[in-house]
Amino acid sequence: MQPDSTTQPDHPPRPRGPKWLAGIIIGDAVVAVFFGIGALLLKKYGSLGMLGLPSFLLLPAFGGLIASYIWKSLNPTIGATCLNSLWMSLLALAIGTLAFREGLICLLILFPLFYVSVLAGALAGRLFFKTYPTRFNLSVLPLLILAILGEPLTRARHEGVVTEQLLIRAPADKVWPQLTSFPDIANPPRFWLFKIGLPFPVSTTANGDFVNAERRCIFSHNAIFKERVAEFIPGNRLTFDIVESPPDPELVGHITPRRGQFLLSANSDGTTTLIGSTWYTLHVRPVWYFDLWTRYIFRSVHLRVMDDIRRRAEAAT
Repeated sequence: MQPDSTTQPDHPPRPRGPKWLAGIIIGDAVVAVFFGIGALLLKKYGSLGMLGLPSFLLLPAFGGLIASYIWKSLNPTIGATCLNSLWMSLLALAIGTLAFREGLICLLILFPLFYVSVLAGALAGRLFFKTYPTRFNLSVLPLLILAILGEPLTRARHEGVVTEQLLIRAPADKVWPQLTSFPDIANPPRFWLFKIGLPFPVSTTANGDFVNAERRCIFSHNAIFKERVAEFIPGNRLTFDIVESPPDPELVGHITPRRGQFLLSANSDGTTTLIGSTWYTLHVRPVWYFDLWTRYIFRSVHLRVMDDIRRRAEAAT
C-alpha cells in the first residue's frame, strides 16, 4: 500500500529552551527597567525620589506575569512554574548585585520576598493564560500598573526602636564602667548572619565621659559608627546619637540607625538589669517584611554587646 501523497508530515516541535529563557530574561528586564527608573529618581530628587521607587512586593509579581505570558505556549505545570520563577529570581538578584552593588546579606534577605512575589505573578498568569491563551488581559494590566505606580503614595516614613534587656549578677557600680567603652569582644560571633559576613560589633572607644564626647563603635570589616554622647547620667543612663554610619552596602539606602542607649536598673537583690535600645529609620518597603529582619539583626547586635558587658561586670565583682 502506498502512503497517501496528500498527507503532510508533522512539523517537528519547536525547542522549548529559547522561549523558557526569553520569559526569564524579559520578565527580569521589565522589573529592572522599573527599578532603574526608581533609582534615577532617588538619585536626582533625594528623599522625594523615594516616591518613584516601585514596590518590591508588586513589581516582581508583574514581572512574573509577563514571563508567564511568554511561557503560555509551553503549558508549564505548577512545578515547572515554580522552577522557572526560581531561575528568574536568581538571575534578577545576581544582576542586582552587579548593578546596585548589593551584598550577600541583602541578597539573602531579599530573595524569599522576591521569589514569592515572582511566583505569585507567574501562577496567576498560568491560570489566566490557560483560560485565555491568545490574549493578554487588557482589563487587568492597567490595574496592575496603577497599583505599582500608586503604591509609593501610600508610604510613610517608618521609624522604630528595638529594645533588649539582660540580667547581670553584679551591682550597678560594677556594670557602669563597662558601658562607656570596652576592648575587643573576645567571643567569636554566634549569630548565623555574622558568620557569613554581616558586620558585627568588635569594640567601642570614647574620648571622654561627658555630654558631646565622641565615640566610635567599631564593627568587623573596619565598619565604624561615629557617635556623640547626648545624655550621660553616671550609674544610670548613657545615650548617644549616631552621627555617621559606614558606607556598607547592607546599610546604605536601606536603614539609618539614629540613636543608641544603655540604661541600668538596680535590683533589690544586688543584681542589675541592663537595657539596650537602638532607634532607627527604615527606607525600604514593604515595611512589615524588612522590619522583621531589622529587629532580628539589631537584637543580635544588642545581645552580643550586652553579653560581653555582663561577662566583664560579673568578672569584676
